Amino acid sequence: MTIPQVLARNAAQFGEARAAVREKAYGIWRRYSWSDYYRYVQKTAGGFAALNLGRGQVVCLIVENHAEWLFCEIAAHSLGASTLNLFTSSVADELCASILRANCSIVVAQDQEQVDKLLEIKDKLKQISKVVYIDPTGMSSYESNPWLIGYAQLLEEGEQFLVKNESFFEKEIKKGSPEDVAVMIQTSGTTGIPKLAMLSHRNFMQMAAQWIISENIKPEDNWLSISPPAWIVDQMWGVGVALLGAMTMNFPETPETVKEDFRDIGPSMLITASRFWEDLASEIRVRISDSGWIKKKLFFWGDRIGKIIVNKETRKQKISLSLNILHKIMKILVYRPLLDRIGCSKFQSAFTGGHPISPDVILFFRAIGLNLKQCYGLTEAGGIFQVQPNNE
Repeated sequence: MTIPQVLARNAAQFGEARAAVREKAYGIWRRYSWSDYYRYVQKTAGGFAALNLGRGQVVCLIVENHAEWLFCEIAAHSLGASTLNLFTSSVADELCASILRANCSIVVAQDQEQVDKLLEIKDKLKQISKVVYIDPTGMSSYESNPWLIGYAQLLEEGEQFLVKNESFFEKEIKKGSPEDVAVMIQTSGTTGIPKLAMLSHRNFMQMAAQWIISENIKPEDNWLSISPPAWIVDQMWGVGVALLGAMTMNFPETPETVKEDFRDIGPSMLITASRFWEDLASEIRVRISDSGWIKKKLFFWGDRIGKIIVNKETRKQKISLSLNILHKIMKILVYRPLLDRIGCSKFQSAFTGGHPISPDVILFFRAIGLNLKQCYGLTEAGGIFQVQPNNE
């Protein structure tokens, strides 16, 4: 199956009953059901079709972690086009080089900042027929520019196109093949200019299927999207695992509110850079050091007992009855309240990748009951393919 075909299946199966996507805006979580998800992708695809996007073409996305990223990406896939995600931190010349290399036809930009970069290099982007901007803030003075179109207007034109072309969207989805290129992702470029890894729909679905089996992922599970869409991790999960496993995809309000939103959602699992876990471990230690002597003592013994348990499990050693009892007491008094406070009480597993992480940080989290594991992958291989086993 292709990515849009899986979305169509989920919309038919779950309809309005389950949340497919949740996004926080102005402090309130907005819910999109699977039917909503399908309709937004459908209207976006209609808008792209009205702009003459077709099979074999490429849509460039310079976007942040918002629901519109998924709507635009899967809409392009529905029409047989591929997508290229670029980092919003890229400068104009970097964007220009990447867009030209991939021969993109349409660009989806997050906001005024990204649009300004594109206008700066407009003369070089002869093949770009339209730039779609998602956030209209500050864009009122740009409305007369025929090169630009707001996402809201794209949806309106998409609806009009679909009314005139009945069953167009459904027919286009059926034409898709698992072998079609879905996503182009830039490699790290450590040995030169970043290359484009071309991943098919089959690559995404096979990787997603393996994760669902290995981590026992269920439709009621939650994923928090905090890695850039231009990175393989959120592509693999947002476009692959979350879709095939029918998980709920959650988008934080801003990068600054991630920790607060993290606690709101209580995700089932998370893959993020080692820096996140190192900062979280430091924050916990600082808060404990500022607390009263009773909490300090409880944490001291909880941490000590937890580390003894982890070391024994790692070495396959027998754990005594008395140690087991102490560990269960610490779960009630220390581990569960602490994990609940930081939003990790529902975690099945947590993963770190991208950069090396101190073994002390892994031991710290495992001691308090959070199963943090290292993982390794390659963009060219379709994502993460090696995960540290439990209790090792």
